[in-house]
Amino acid sequence: MTDKLILALDVDRAADALDLVRRLKGQLGLFKVGSQLFTREGPAFISALRAEGVDIFLDLKWHDIPQTVSSAVRAAVDLGVRFVTIHAGGGLEMMQAAQAAVKDSRTEILAVTVLTSLDDGALRQIGFDRTAADQVVRLARLAVLAGVSGLVCSPHEIELIRRQIQEPVTLVTPGVRSGSEGAQDQKRTLSAAEALRRGANHLVIGRPITKAADPVAATRVLMSECGLS
Repeated sequence: MTDKLILALDVDRAADALDLVRRLKGQLGLFKVGSQLFTREGPAFISALRAEGVDIFLDLKWHDIPQTVSSAVRAAVDLGVRFVTIHAGGGLEMMQAAQAAVKDSRTEILAVTVLTSLDDGALRQIGFDRTAADQVVRLARLAVLAGVSGLVCSPHEIELIRRQIQEPVTLVTPGVRSGSEGAQDQKRTLSAAEALRRGANHLVIGRPITKAADPVAATRVLMSECGLS
């Protein structure tokens, strides 16, 4: 079993998500619950997943005033999740508040740098005059300054962060695909195997497994591609 691959449970219903978890928990130990599923099923569903003996990455990407984010993170800590996400763009004080909220718990903060759906052109549209890579490094440094030791970045920034950030950081990488899948809605993407080779600690993968005719077989293929089997 590996936690290098994180399965994104981007489905509508608890029953579908639980079916995937029960079929795959012998191979995967870490599952992501995002806004789609959490909004529909709520905190009780996180407890149901935890009862299956797996770890949870609660991916709600909080970006709010420090007190609000701190309170949300404490609620996630009470659920026993392994990872929660905040936006590094929320600023130093917000990230410090989030980090303080996980003190003495098993929950780890992951600061999202720049969404993988954004490229240089998209950043210019919203008023940034720097490239995606430059913005990622800027936010990564701010997150480390806040005491956050986990970052979410695209596969293209893995090596850049490893060069620019001297402190040890955990890198979680969405925007990865199997060897046979196209990029779809991700703009800054690489294969799963290449992302691991570049230094990612964990990869978030969804449709190559969840949309496969045989999710168990698809997981085995992907693990083999990544040298994890």
